Amino acid sequence: MNNTQRVNGAQFAWIGFAMGIACMVGLFIYGLISSTPGMLVMSSSVAAMLGALWVSTSVAAKKRAQK
Repeated sequence: MNNTQRVNGAQFAWIGFAMGIACMVGLFIYGLISSTPGMLVMSSSVAAMLGALWVSTSVAAKKRAQK
């Protein structure tokens, strides 16, 4: 049996979600500084959506990689 690990997309799928959440945190901070309530709502909503999408994608990718 070959013990070398296979490289699959599941190992790198988190990068885009983490960068998106980092950008939304930056926009949230900018919204706090500039007192823009719309920016706060949109950045927090998109960050929450990205977090939920990250979790669901990683679970599906891990299940698929085990097969």
